[in-house]
Amino acid sequence: MRTSHAIKPRYLLIAILTLALSLLNGSISPAHKDGVLALERPAFVDAADAAEIGVASIASEAGISAYYKASTTISLSAVRSAFRTIETETADYIIGSVPVANYPESEDAHVYVHTSGWILAYYLAADPVGKIFDWRVYHNTGRTNITTKLENTLAVVAGQAGVAFSGGTYYDFRYPNATHMMLIVEWAAPNTPDSCQVNLPGSYAYYERSWSVGGDWTAEYWLDGVRIAVTSSGWHTSEGTLTASQLLPDQFHTIECRPTTSYHAYCGLALVYRVP
Repeated sequence: MRTSHAIKPRYLLIAILTLALSLLNGSISPAHKDGVLALERPAFVDAADAAEIGVASIASEAGISAYYKASTTISLSAVRSAFRTIETETADYIIGSVPVANYPESEDAHVYVHTSGWILAYYLAADPVGKIFDWRVYHNTGRTNITTKLENTLAVVAGQAGVAFSGGTYYDFRYPNATHMMLIVEWAAPNTPDSCQVNLPGSYAYYERSWSVGGDWTAEYWLDGVRIAVTSSGWHTSEGTLTASQLLPDQFHTIECRPTTSYHAYCGLALVYRVP
């Protein structure tokens, strides 16, 4: 059993949330700390003119999201070419879908850009949080750079706009009472299954437990000896949710990542929860 890998190149001896969460300093910022990300509702969503600036409808359809506020205004004409499709465009904002590099259209991120500098990338409420794992970037950087599809999309749009990007802040529109999200990764070398253990503190309220699996060929995700999913051959990813009974708190659970051929396999666990 190898150590698990959390967001950014930082290894956990064992993925125990009690330990990881104790490292939080309590402040809300885009900084990633051992895979623990603070969740903060975007201020502009609750603005008095939310309907006029196009974000009222987003709040009703969005799930997990990442956002960024540039220090300067954004020209919509500069970012228009980043979109695969545009659903709504006014003089002040664009809403549409932006491709995620090396993924099919089904993985496109929904994106909102406002001339005031706001950029919001999100997946729909029906999508599991686990969809945000960017296994292609993780694989292509030699398993040293865990990022998310949403944050990478923010960087692409910010780059297109010509504004500096320093990292996104996350929020899940489905769970306004959630305070944190944690991303845990296990990977397996060719022909070498590997695993890690997780133990969820019973004192926290869990809103979503979701899994994600991917690899440069077929890969399997196992939880406590039960196969949860297997990907198709070639570069494919898959994700879904786990029930509370599948990942009960205050006990150890084993996540095993299995490559079915001589290729790498990547498995992730995403948790959205509230710290008392």
